Amino acid sequence: MLTKLMKHEFKATYRTFLPIYIGLTLITTLACIGSQVMRNYNNNPILEIALGLGIIIVVLSYIFVFVSPYIFLSLRFYRTTATREAYLTFTVPADTKTILFAKFIVTFLWTVLTSLLWIASFLIFIECVTDGQADFTYFFSENETIIWQILTMVFGFAANILMIFTAVCLSQLVRDHRVIASIGFYAAIYTVQQIISIIALIPFMIKTMDLFSEVETQMNEAAIQADLMNEQLPVYLLTIGLSLGMSVAMFFLSNYMWKKKLNLL
Repeated sequence: MLTKLMKHEFKATYRTFLPIYIGLTLITTLACIGSQVMRNYNNNPILEIALGLGIIIVVLSYIFVFVSPYIFLSLRFYRTTATREAYLTFTVPADTKTILFAKFIVTFLWTVLTSLLWIASFLIFIECVTDGQADFTYFFSENETIIWQILTMVFGFAANILMIFTAVCLSQLVRDHRVIASIGFYAAIYTVQQIISIIALIPFMIKTMDLFSEVETQMNEAAIQADLMNEQLPVYLLTIGLSLGMSVAMFFLSNYMWKKKLNLL
């Protein structure tokens, strides 16, 4: 049943993301063409004005593409679980946990895919603007660091998605204005998550500040930088652990709300 639910979710959502990916490709292509034109006609005032407007459009487009999974999939989750359409969702022969897990997996995969395409398009755009002079070796010089950053980002995606799901599920506690209630619950959950993260990271922040102060008093910066790198691993592990813990807690809280407090309009 999980596979069938996921297949249904993909069929219902790919129509949304296919035009977004096509638009991202077109924007990146036009941006590269525009950068080449400006390189050849850099003294034309009309083209300079067009370039300024083009940059604004490109930036807004990239921002929209990056947040699009959260916007559209959150709206779909709300529509299919908290409105009249939810009657169809909860009449399928599957328990609430399976339904929630299917929606989470599909949302997570779309978010990761969109992020990967966004990063690829952005790197291509930078390459075009700099005429191939951009140097990304600094970002890819530490393979181990990149792996931990990717893992942190992936677990962060999962936690943020479930945070949105939980906020929508908690809106079942109110009768009216559930969209506003969902936003309020999301803000509350996000605030609590940030407070917990800051408190957990305080010891590492203090240690990092001490290391930076040693840089000012000692000449052996290489050794200090090595210590800073060694301090990063516990931070990554702690961040991933917090994201995983929050994700599990929010998943079971959302499932509990569906099983015990479901109140469809």
